[in-house]
Amino acid sequence: METSTGAVPRRWSPTRRRRELATALVLLLVLAQGASTGIAAAPKLASPVPRSAPGSSPVSAAAASASPSASPVPSGTPAPSASVGPSAVPSPLPWPSASVAPSPTPTPRPQPLPRCTYADVITRDRDPDDWAITFLDTVYRLPTMYGPRDLVRTGVAGGGSVRRLVAGDLRAMARAATAAGAPIQIVSAYRSYAAQISDFAYWVRVSGLAAALLGSARPGHSEHQLGTTIDVTSLGGGLPWHMWDWGTTPAGRWMRQNSWRYGFVMSYPAKGSPAKTCYRYEPWHFRYVGREMAAAVRASGLTLREYLWRERSR
Repeated sequence: METSTGAVPRRWSPTRRRRELATALVLLLVLAQGASTGIAAAPKLASPVPRSAPGSSPVSAAAASASPSASPVPSGTPAPSASVGPSAVPSPLPWPSASVAPSPTPTPRPQPLPRCTYADVITRDRDPDDWAITFLDTVYRLPTMYGPRDLVRTGVAGGGSVRRLVAGDLRAMARAATAAGAPIQIVSAYRSYAAQISDFAYWVRVSGLAAALLGSARPGHSEHQLGTTIDVTSLGGGLPWHMWDWGTTPAGRWMRQNSWRYGFVMSYPAKGSPAKTCYRYEPWHFRYVGREMAAAVRASGLTLREYLWRERSR
């Protein structure tokens, strides 16, 4: 057997070894406790483990000193934890409502043209400023006291009175007709409610009630009361209603073809009378509605009564 010539290794005594093991155990327990409480500071070492009583185990004595029932081991002052306030409760998002597309507004259908019966209903557009759109027929009428206040002489052969707003275009039309070789003259222009009473009564006496209702308006229903309507004939000629068809004369043809250019519309044309107009064909009867509306009526292909009712019903 070889003998070692080096230094003899130092051997630990059993008592010292047990003490160091106990100390290591205490350190492990303290570190474990600090980790569970979140304290980062390193704890101070415990006091040396007291000597065990004779006959007692040093390990058990060390463990007893480190038990929870023993005096707590002082540790570093823990770092103040951040103050955590109550968690913000998110406000609930509004529940998306179903998007409902607005239903389109239905286009109102025009009311049907009234039948040509006989009644006395005061018309809706009865102010003198409504002169172009006032609807008159055998049902709708003007108030008894209706009368324009701006009447002037026509300034055309035959005389009579019309509203001032009509006179300029009426005179221009008469000059144009003369220049075209078809001169005209006025037979009748503005007639008041009282004058229409006499006029209608005359036709009832002459031709009877049924014929009078087709050829003459009852009081309040006449367009002549508006102050914007004229009856015309050929210059120097006879009364147009005494002729078979005044519309075939040079003046009659010219008026039918050109009156709209000056704002006048034939109220009771051959096409549509009396079914649509409620009166018989009168090629001499013209109502002023202004140049723009007269052109629109002509372009529509409707009678004036149909056109005004259509516009009124929109």
